[in-house]
Amino acid sequence: MGIPIELHITFILLLMLVYYLWGIGGFILYVFLFTSVVLHELGHSYVAKKYGVYIEKILLLPIGGMAMMDRIPKEGEFKIAIAGPAVSIILGILFLGLSNFMDFNILKIDNMVYPLFMTVGVLNFMLGIFNLLPAFPMDGGRILRALISHKVGYIKATKIASTIGQYLSFIMLGFGIISLNIILILIALFIYYGASQEYSALLAYDVFNKIKVKDIMSKNIVSVSPEDSVKDLVDLMFKYKYLGYPVIKNGKLVGSVSFDDITNVDENILVKDIMTPPVIVPEHMDLNDLLLKINNSETVYVVDNNELKGIISKTDVIRILKLLGLKNNYK
Repeated sequence: MGIPIELHITFILLLMLVYYLWGIGGFILYVFLFTSVVLHELGHSYVAKKYGVYIEKILLLPIGGMAMMDRIPKEGEFKIAIAGPAVSIILGILFLGLSNFMDFNILKIDNMVYPLFMTVGVLNFMLGIFNLLPAFPMDGGRILRALISHKVGYIKATKIASTIGQYLSFIMLGFGIISLNIILILIALFIYYGASQEYSALLAYDVFNKIKVKDIMSKNIVSVSPEDSVKDLVDLMFKYKYLGYPVIKNGKLVGSVSFDDITNVDENILVKDIMTPPVIVPEHMDLNDLLLKINNSETVYVVDNNELKGIISKTDVIRILKLLGLKNNYK
């Protein structure tokens, strides 16, 4: 599906630890389990892409996987959330069914024998059911939010699922401490952090959604000509201290040039030879979408009816984010 799948370094370290503790059998079981986790995340991703969601990547961590999406559309949240557990439960059925016909004793721990297909089947069932718990950051939290948000509102529904997740993490932490189970303790901490972040992220998203590009853009436009030299551009940078400039020809925006473009470039080279296509945004775009647009650009240009209205740099965005954080602290 064109989605990069990345392994976090801690995943590799745990894989080495599993091989050290349980040999090739543990290694194979671990690989089967996390292949199932990848399929779980691909289930989410497949449905999400149907709703036009961009999937940056799937990241595998020792305690699970994460499909990193640019957004979760409200109208598709239920289907996207339930797709992952559905894949896990289907895999559980398939592996358990296969174990009735053939299986291999892959691992033996404390006189307990673990057949490969049966163990992977049971683990997939556990993964699917665990993720259906109605609490963030599990999929069940999103399912719960999708089911109740039309009655109590999206933010309150998120708060409910987030609070359930925090309480669940306290219970798991208690069991982990009592049983001296370090994995359970780590999962509890992960759930608490994920539950807290989900609600905080939504509040931030709600605030950012109300801030429009036209509210933060700079109307003081300093432009350059395609025929200017790099030396002219450097002189301009020293004068105005901006790191990015629009390239204007016959009153139209034709390119963009920044500090990075002139690094290690001869001073006699013309701007038109090093300029890049401008990243253009409309005045009504909100801050959430702007953050996605400006991610790989030093500067974006606000254009309305083919007229350059303003400029926004990464410095401008960082400044507004800091001010919003300060405002939040004084509430």
